Order: sequence, then structure tokens, then C-alpha cells
Amino acid sequence: MEIIVPIDLTEEEKEILAIFSKRQFMIVFPTIFLALANFVFGNIPFVVGILDGILRFSFSVFMLGTAIALAYVKLDKYEMYLSEFILVKIKYHRSQKIYHP
Repeated sequence: MEIIVPIDLTEEEKEILAIFSKRQFMIVFPTIFLALANFVFGNIPFVVGILDGILRFSFSVFMLGTAIALAYVKLDKYEMYLSEFILVKIKYHRSQKIYHP
């Protein structure tokens, strides 16, 4: 008896720890290190005390949230991830356009 297993070629292969694809890994992990370095070693000029810590923590959480959204949010309408969608939009806006009168 032969069992046929369907292969989904449209989905990314999870290669790193069976959780991340290469694209997701390259988006999330550098951001984790940058956010951690910013939180630990960063300094906001002219802001001292607990407010400085709160602002650095907030900025680090914002950076991580943005990276996770870029890595994992898939836009079903366009059938692409958010990071790919933003790259396509940037390339479109930078491309030369011809306007006909």
C-alpha cells in the first residue's frame, strides 16, 4: 500500500530549530541583539533616571514587535509576508514611472 503525502511548496521550510526559516531568523535574531544592546548600553541624551529606562525598554519592545511582525505576519490578500510586501512597495515607489497626458 502506497501513501501519498502532499507537499506544500508555497510554505517556507523551517530549517533552524524547526521554528525559524532562514528569512525569519535573519529578521528576528539581529533585532534581538540590537534591542538588548540598546536596552542595556543605550543612553538617551538629556533624559535621566527611571524615565530613561522606560523609554529604552519601550523602544526595545517596539523594535522586537516590528521584527516579529515582519517575520511572521502573512498577508493573505497578497499571498506574501509583510517583509516581502514592504520591499515590493519600496521597489515600486522607487521605480521610474511613465505618465501619459
